[in-house]
Amino acid sequence: MSKWNNFNDAEDQTFYTLIPHRTIAKVVMLIKKGGYVTSEFPDGYATKSDSTGSVYLAGEFVILNGEYENRKIWSYIGLHSDKSPKYGEIGRSTIKAILNSAYSIHPKDNSSDAVKQREIKSFADLDNLEFVAEITINDKGQNPKNEIKTIITPDHPKYTECMDSRNSKVKVKINYNQPKPEKKNERFIGDEIPF
Repeated sequence: MSKWNNFNDAEDQTFYTLIPHRTIAKVVMLIKKGGYVTSEFPDGYATKSDSTGSVYLAGEFVILNGEYENRKIWSYIGLHSDKSPKYGEIGRSTIKAILNSAYSIHPKDNSSDAVKQREIKSFADLDNLEFVAEITINDKGQNPKNEIKTIITPDHPKYTECMDSRNSKVKVKINYNQPKPEKKNERFIGDEIPF
């Protein structure tokens, strides 16, 4: 009998406790392509919810260092909701903060270099970016879960400590996407909708 027919000697499953609320860590973001394509979202990275009609980026965030290294958190970045334009505006603010964190741009920096670094050609430019994030606990519903809602930028006192960490090799990395063209050296969850 094969091990795929008899599971008596399989190890017991591992249970992970939630990462403590407001933990700050360096992460890498991987975007699962949702295949939703429109003139506004032409690159196939957006996902459209069947139940709400909202459009979002499905992000998988892998912690790169510290006690929770290689743990994963799944969070959405809102792009569009028919219920409120605020959903997309929050998403745009999050992406701006991700770019600021990834490229060490102070949020108040409006120099020509900073402006250029906050521009992307497509959502593919966000895939595999490393930045600093605050991990929180969403305790709505029956099963509390970790999520990322706040990005830590260079004006935060913990930013440099986390971003400068040298231990930033992900041991297990999933590439959800097709190979992308080489990037130029430009800088730049449930289906819960808050509206």
